[in-house]
Amino acid sequence: MQINQAFHDWKPGMHCNSGGPRSRTRTERLQSTVLAKRGGVIRCPVTLPLALDFEGADPVATMYALLEQQGINSPEDLRALFQPLPASTLCRVNPGVLPIKVATASPEEVLKTALMLGLCTAWLYDPVRPVLWTRASLARAVELIDGEGFYAC
Repeated sequence: MQINQAFHDWKPGMHCNSGGPRSRTRTERLQSTVLAKRGGVIRCPVTLPLALDFEGADPVATMYALLEQQGINSPEDLRALFQPLPASTLCRVNPGVLPIKVATASPEEVLKTALMLGLCTAWLYDPVRPVLWTRASLARAVELIDGEGFYAC
C-alpha cells in the first residue's frame, strides 16, 4: 500500500506508528533550577528557613506539651501570638536547613517555627489553611521562597 493510499484509508480510532517504540528515544540531563541563587533574569530567593530538631523525641507530643506548659489551648491559638506571613508562598524541602534545637531554644522561637511548619506542605506555605501538626510536618526542614518574580505560561 502506498503512503497516499494509507492516508486516505485512515479512519477515526486508528492509530499510526512510524517506528518501534525505542526508535527515537534520547536522554538529556537537566541541570538548571528556577530556585537557584545565581544571577539571571528569574530570581526566587529564599525568604525564611524553617526546621526544628526534636533530638529523637516525638514531635507532636513535644509540641503539645510545650503548648500546655505555656498555657496555650491549641496550635490555632498561636496565630494570635505570632503573626504568620500574610501571603501564600512557595516552599521547598531542604534537609540542609540548620534546625532550631527544641530543648535549648526559647519557647517563643520554637512555637513560632512550629506554627509556620504547621502551615506548610512540602510545596506550599498557606496562611489560611488549618495549623496541622503531624510528625511529618514538624520534622520537615523547608525553605520559604519568594516566587513573585517568577511567571510561567
